[in-house]
Amino acid sequence: MAAATEASLQLGELTIDLSSRRCRLHGTELTLRPKEFDLLAALAGHSGVAVSREELMRRGLGRNWYGSTKTLDVTMAALRRQLSDAAQLHHVPDVALPNVTTLRGYGYRLDPPASDQE
Repeated sequence: MAAATEASLQLGELTIDLSSRRCRLHGTELTLRPKEFDLLAALAGHSGVAVSREELMRRGLGRNWYGSTKTLDVTMAALRRQLSDAAQLHHVPDVALPNVTTLRGYGYRLDPPASDQE
């Protein structure tokens, strides 16, 4: 489960500062697009819990989004890539990263790092 303060969420080495809209991995700030940040924050706020595509689209893409649902998939792929690239950049094999799990036909789940589940 994510450790939370009023304005931030902590999942392993990933810190999401909701008030400043900043995300840090292993102390280094990630440059996320606004929709990537919104989706990550929505998932992190429900760490370990399945979140429907509809809920993620409402929270990450806006209530009035009428475009293709493929936008959600593309944005999630970009978010996964950002997290993976940042972890590789540190050359730290044991960096504790949450995992974005696709739940076919339903949505996504942000699984906390194994070290947080113990």
